[in-house]
Amino acid sequence: MQTLSRVKAANRRKKRHPLRWLKRIILYTCLWFLLLAGAGGVFLFMTDTGFELREWAAGTLLTTQHDYWAPYTFLPEATLNELKKEIKEPVIVNSDPTAARTKPLPPQEPEKPRELVEIEEISVDKGTYNFRGKIMYIHDPNRVHLVITKRKDRGDLLDEFAKTYKAIGIVNASGFYDPDGYGKGKTAFGLVIHDGKILQSYNPKSGETALAITYDGKLITGSYTAQQLIKMGARDAMSFRPQLIVNGKNLFADRPAKSWGIQPRTAVGQQADGTIVFVVIDGRQPGHSIGASMTDLANLLEEKGVINAMAMDGGSSSLMLYNGEAITKTACPYYRGRFLPNAWAVY
Repeated sequence: MQTLSRVKAANRRKKRHPLRWLKRIILYTCLWFLLLAGAGGVFLFMTDTGFELREWAAGTLLTTQHDYWAPYTFLPEATLNELKKEIKEPVIVNSDPTAARTKPLPPQEPEKPRELVEIEEISVDKGTYNFRGKIMYIHDPNRVHLVITKRKDRGDLLDEFAKTYKAIGIVNASGFYDPDGYGKGKTAFGLVIHDGKILQSYNPKSGETALAITYDGKLITGSYTAQQLIKMGARDAMSFRPQLIVNGKNLFADRPAKSWGIQPRTAVGQQADGTIVFVVIDGRQPGHSIGASMTDLANLLEEKGVINAMAMDGGSSSLMLYNGEAITKTACPYYRGRFLPNAWAVY
């Protein structure tokens, strides 16, 4: 009878507290969460590495349409303002169309016939992050053109541009009005010169710089007005920021990379022999490619012998096509990329 009484008492206790174990699990989970949050807070706000991570985060946010989130990295106001200044007031240098390489060329083997377009794979592991992408070399600069959308309701997708112009290779170019990430790419920001005609002008003092290709195949970049570029023989031109390499000098060699964060990137440049170089770095895709800093991009171009180069619009716009097929992976949810006002194409 005594044993039976104990069993009944135990059953009564269970009935009174049917969720006891569930409550304990929730309590322990909350305690672990608070412990981890506290440890994370100590790491982010009381260590040099944590401060550096917050700088990277702020720099990345400041180069997106979500820049209003940057103050929530809780960086000192002076640090945040310094990052903003790097973006809004980049170093600007006018290129010299006759600029030569800063380093002597190694001994060359007899030149073999080259294809018009060559593709090179990019895969870089920086330890804390990695990036992958493609480089496209176009050995005849006169085959590179700025193509523009002819639509009135929206811009074109890159594959639509490629089909219209029968382009062998193509990458995105100008930025555009993009409210909440749903912009239709109808109108480019800044300068647009197409086939020697000024379609849009811009303010060279705005922090943006021009990138133009002349009728004799030279790439020019700098704080030039549209009229100045026309006088210099510009056939096609657009504007964006920042410049990466000018007259053989890497403009990011001594600048903090954090100011521009880590993003998908697109760049256009030219080697000393006239070869035009397109670069697209994939990003925002853990397991494939996180993205690159502007310093990464400038260093890569410098390694490839580029003497003048500028960044194009990046982020979800960054994409490269070859023979009508995407050979990089867009960060845009739509696999064909975004609607764009223009693009640099090879045809």
